[in-house]
Amino acid sequence: MRLALAVAGGLLSLQALACGYCVEDKIAATYDHAVVSRALAQGHHVVFFHVEGAPVTRRALEDAASALPGIDKGSMRISPDLLTVSVAFDPGRVSLVQLNARLDRSLAARKAALLPLRVMERPADLKAVMR
Repeated sequence: MRLALAVAGGLLSLQALACGYCVEDKIAATYDHAVVSRALAQGHHVVFFHVEGAPVTRRALEDAASALPGIDKGSMRISPDLLTVSVAFDPGRVSLVQLNARLDRSLAARKAALLPLRVMERPADLKAVMR
């Protein structure tokens, strides 16, 4: 009986595996709570990008971001498997459109571009649990 329950539980848990294709999986791959919390506390935003085009190395992405004003140092998170990048930035210094355009220019020689998936501008609303 225990074996049957274990097998059934194992089969049911397969449905919970991340597919890696949906936006939520891509965001989860580069989400760092400490980075998000710090950025939002400072009034900064966090953007999640999909890497489109030719494969880009981690180093190329880091170099492209480090040269731009307005990006929070040390905030870039990269998931090469899911082709996702997240970075925190100061919207008072650079807009999302400017940030995206500058990163794309830096990656153009590598035939790659970044497509914004989602931007976090404020903490998520938490609802109280009623008992």
